[in-house]
Amino acid sequence: MSIPIEKWHGCKNDFIVTWMLATDRDTVFETLRRLASKLCARDGSGIGADGILVLEVKSRKDIYPSELHIINSDGSLASNCGNGLRCAAMSVRRNAQKNTSQDIEGVSFQVMGQTIDCRFLGRSSSPLVAVTMPIPKMNETNEWHSEALKLVTAVSTKPTPNSKPVTVDVGNPHIVLQFDEAQASTCEAYGKPMQIIRNHDGINVHVCHEIEITNEDQKFAKSILGESIEAAFKVWPWERGVGPTQACGTGACAVGVAALQDGLTDRSGWIACDMPGGRLYVQQSSANDPVVLCGPAVFVFSGEIEI
Repeated sequence: MSIPIEKWHGCKNDFIVTWMLATDRDTVFETLRRLASKLCARDGSGIGADGILVLEVKSRKDIYPSELHIINSDGSLASNCGNGLRCAAMSVRRNAQKNTSQDIEGVSFQVMGQTIDCRFLGRSSSPLVAVTMPIPKMNETNEWHSEALKLVTAVSTKPTPNSKPVTVDVGNPHIVLQFDEAQASTCEAYGKPMQIIRNHDGINVHVCHEIEITNEDQKFAKSILGESIEAAFKVWPWERGVGPTQACGTGACAVGVAALQDGLTDRSGWIACDMPGGRLYVQQSSANDPVVLCGPAVFVFSGEIEI
C-alpha cells in the first residue's frame, strides 16, 4: 500500500507527516506504529526522523484534520510535541493553500482528547507558529516528582545542578536541570538514568544554563512576536522514546515555566530557548495560564512510501 508523506522539521526536530482517512485507522495507523523505527532510521535504510505525525481526516476533501496522532521513533505514542504540532500546523496551512489558494490564520488539533490551538505569526511566506499548550503541572503536583529528584541525586556524574530541579507536566513529563554551564555530555549523563521512571516509560530531561540577550535578539523578537525577550537559555534536550534530539518544543515550555516560577523573570515578555537545532520562544502570562510556544516549521520534501 502506497501513502503520501511529507518531511518537516521544527528547529531540526524532524518528522514524517502523513494524512490518513479515519476509516483507515486500524490498518494504516497501526502499520505506521509497527514500522516507525524502520521509517525513522537514520542509517540510510529509512527516511530519518524523530517521529511520525498522522493527520486524521473524515473525508479526502477535508482541509482540517479531526485528530492528530504523534508516534515516537520507537513506535510509542506521545500525548504532546511542541515541534511536531508546529510542523502539523504548517502542513495544514500548505494543504489549505493548495486546495483553496488562501492562507489560514491558525488551526486546532485534537490530540489524545485535548484541544491544542496553533496560530501563525509574522512573515506570510514563512511564519512562526505559536502553539497554545496546556496549563503546566509543577513539582509536587506531579506524582512522579519525588522519584525524579531521587534519580537526579543518584547520578554520580559531575557537575551537579546549581538549583533545585523542577518537574513540569505539559501534557507529557519533563525535568529541568539548570547548571552554571551545561554541555551536551551533561544531557546524556542525566538523560539515560531518568528513563526508568514513570512505569518504565521515562521522562524528558533538559539541562540548561542562562545566556546573554543581544540587541539583535530584541529587535527580531519585537518585529515578529511584538514583545521583548526577558531571559534566554541554552538547552540540551533528551526525549523519552527518542534520546538526544535537536530540539523539543514541550521541553522549551518546561524550561520557560521553570524560569518563571521563582518570579524573578517578568511575565510580560518571552523566554528564549536555544537548542542545538535553533531558537524557540515561550510565554506564560500567569502560573494559572496555558503556556504559549512559538517557533518555526520548515518543509523539506514530499513523496510516497510503501507500507
